[in-house]
Amino acid sequence: MENSTLTALIERAGANCSEETLKHYLFLNGLQHPEKPAYEWFDEEQGQVTHVTYRELISDIMALGTVFYRRGWKEQTLGLIGRTGYRWVLVFLTCICSDIVVLPLDPGLDTPELIRRLRHCRTELAMVDDGIRCVLEALPDHDGLELCSLSSVEPLLKEGRSLLESGVCPWTDDFVLDKQPALMIFTSGTGGKMKAAVIRQENLTAERLVWKGLEADRSKCLLTLPLFHIAGIGDLRGTLLVGTTAYLSGGLKYLLREYAYVRPVTTFMVPAQAELICNLLRGRSPEEGKQMLGGQLVALRTSGAPMPENMRSLFASWDIDITSDYGMTETCGPVSVSVMKNGRLYSKPGSVGRILDCLDVRIDAPDANGHGEIIISGRSVFNGYFEDPEETEKILKDGWLHTGDVGYIDEDHYLFIVGRKKNVIVLPSGENIIPEELEREISGIPEIKECLVYEKDGCLAAKVYAGEMDSETEARLKSEIEALFRFGPSYRRLRSIELSPIPLPKTTTGKLKREASLSV
Repeated sequence: MENSTLTALIERAGANCSEETLKHYLFLNGLQHPEKPAYEWFDEEQGQVTHVTYRELISDIMALGTVFYRRGWKEQTLGLIGRTGYRWVLVFLTCICSDIVVLPLDPGLDTPELIRRLRHCRTELAMVDDGIRCVLEALPDHDGLELCSLSSVEPLLKEGRSLLESGVCPWTDDFVLDKQPALMIFTSGTGGKMKAAVIRQENLTAERLVWKGLEADRSKCLLTLPLFHIAGIGDLRGTLLVGTTAYLSGGLKYLLREYAYVRPVTTFMVPAQAELICNLLRGRSPEEGKQMLGGQLVALRTSGAPMPENMRSLFASWDIDITSDYGMTETCGPVSVSVMKNGRLYSKPGSVGRILDCLDVRIDAPDANGHGEIIISGRSVFNGYFEDPEETEKILKDGWLHTGDVGYIDEDHYLFIVGRKKNVIVLPSGENIIPEELEREISGIPEIKECLVYEKDGCLAAKVYAGEMDSETEARLKSEIEALFRFGPSYRRLRSIELSPIPLPKTTTGKLKREASLSV
């Protein structure tokens, strides 16, 4: 297709959407800097890094969207299950820029659970990796579910380009509204029950100015988080909001190679990724460690779970700060973030960043210390869970999202998380204990990798994981943990300390599974 014709189509399609949609900003990038790479990745067949420009990306979206509409997929929900790669990203963005709700799912889930989640969202079609498709098709309860392979993207693109060139392009005239649903993400929310949060188009653009501040001085962003999780989707859309080039990670085993190529200034990382890097670089000199991470990295943005103190110390020796952000699926990502100060990413010690200007965050029913449940209102807050009014009413009250997290806000609008409301331990004496506070103190001991404080027979107990150790080290660690609380109030003392021989169960973002940990 000639450039002039393609440009006209981009202008036409880009005009058919509300301003507060990801489609608007993506198509704006395609017109303002069409030849800039939108995505890069390592092509295994070619043995080198390849890329797609913003113009090429938008052309592919229009072609694929035209085929999707021709197949009758408009106003449908499409399940998306596969490993990170350009095909996955292209299908995801095509849905986001269309009247198609996308449901990204973890490819690591067992197949009955994948079917259960697709059924829960009344999904009748899905695009999946070839291996997953074969397994799903073998299940007796997959009837009525249309399965397409992600490997079929290339022939679909060829078909779509042909249709566009012949003038068959109903997709380009379709209008995308900011209030319409864009995607669904499964989450445990503020309770243990799995639910599908419905994310609107406007939710995806609410923190554009935050991304502009974080990314304006960077030419590339390394996407390492799983794209079926709201944090990974946040990085994916954030780069498109400001026109940054994003590198699609091939997985944990390629991280060092990717850092050396992308040379990021800041990057988002969960504790599991940080632990891998620490293990790979432990023992390296500060200069060598810094260079192996690209030479320019000054800060890691983390979320979901606290980073162990030993990891913080190691990264600090490489002159790399670790900052914590806070967000939820129900807020489509961040609520508070680290900010740039003097060329470095900064957050007050102990805080999870400064609250976004686009949100109103308050502390509900604060106690004498100013601690209470964090509640949120604003454009990034979702409307509810799919076909689950009961669970929606539990979390959305009078326009406010009740997070279930306990915290406080300081005079500079920085947010501090103390713990989870549902995790508060009420002792027989009537004292309320926030276990996360004690866990942070215990995790300050260098050998401690993971820690869980819980109630046992009316008293406090702890389970910790510190790797392999001899009996002498075990006795010393127990003594150090007991000493932390020896001179404090008696109700804060630990009556039982158990050293786990194996790591405690965690979610994909590194959060402890508290109930599961007790049975390990």
